[in-house]
Amino acid sequence: MEQRVRGRRMHFVGTMPQFASAAEAFTWQTGQLADAVERLSGGETGARLAWFVPLVKELMRSPKIRARRTGDWTGYDDVDRLAVRRGQALTAEDIPLRWARWAGEELAVLEVLGTPATRQRPLQVGLPAFLDLCLFIFGPTGPVRQGRAFLDAVTAQTEQVVALGGERVVLQLETPAAAIAVASTPPPLRRPVAEAVGRLLLRQVRRAPRGTRIGLHLCLGDMGHKARVGLKSAAPLVTLADVLVRKWPEGRTLEYVHLPLCAGEQPPSTEPAFYRPLRHLGLPPGTPLIAGIAHENQSERTQREVRDMVERAAGTQVDIATACGLGRRDRSQAESAVGRMRALLT
Repeated sequence: MEQRVRGRRMHFVGTMPQFASAAEAFTWQTGQLADAVERLSGGETGARLAWFVPLVKELMRSPKIRARRTGDWTGYDDVDRLAVRRGQALTAEDIPLRWARWAGEELAVLEVLGTPATRQRPLQVGLPAFLDLCLFIFGPTGPVRQGRAFLDAVTAQTEQVVALGGERVVLQLETPAAAIAVASTPPPLRRPVAEAVGRLLLRQVRRAPRGTRIGLHLCLGDMGHKARVGLKSAAPLVTLADVLVRKWPEGRTLEYVHLPLCAGEQPPSTEPAFYRPLRHLGLPPGTPLIAGIAHENQSERTQREVRDMVERAAGTQVDIATACGLGRRDRSQAESAVGRMRALLT
């Protein structure tokens, strides 16, 4: 990978519990953080801190849906699991996605604040992969039975967001399901599994309008600030990212690749061997690698050592992020994590 001449930047995956509104989150980023942030996030404040849980709760009220079990989403075994009622068929119109509406509202907020989104400093809009929505809402058979409806629904949202913002918007494709699947697979089978889930993810990318700017956020889960799986090395993430990069559809810009190099409440490894597989990740020239290493439970000195290990292994300077959004932390933890991000820029 080529060494980039610009300095390191901070990347916010999405949720920011420190703020009550997108206006507060934007004001902080465009003020205190100045040139340290390349893409602006509205913080996914309020109910959106729970990722797509509000969507699940709303979908449960559909006459086409029944709840197989209910939960409060406090952990991986405390979730809702839905099913489509016998004789019913789910369509894209039945799925109450609102990412395009939120994007429009946030673009308007930036205009009012006098810091409109531009191509150089775009609005970042998180959009879960249709694969993840199907799996987490309907279980293992979800992608087979409901995949078309959810793919159509996220495609419609993508088209609307791009129509609103064009090059002033970067869509962040978010997929715990794919990363967890590859990380949970024995090494000899990782590549085939990565190829299989990669094909599904790239169906969503391929259906985006030509010219759409898309960043990849791979994730290991962070429910209750705990990852779904841990890693013994970065190898599973590199395998999945490599599949996606090599087969990335023409006409859609890959803006960045974010890798979660720590897991939930566990800080990143201090072993150089953990990061060695990063040498095999070949990103297109100029495409930032964002290292999800910032963590409040590790000293600043150790965090710098980890950053240097990552950069030596990757052969390039990296941008800095946490492993997932800050929404699974309380405000104090979130502010501490941001402090680590800022420290790792220099």
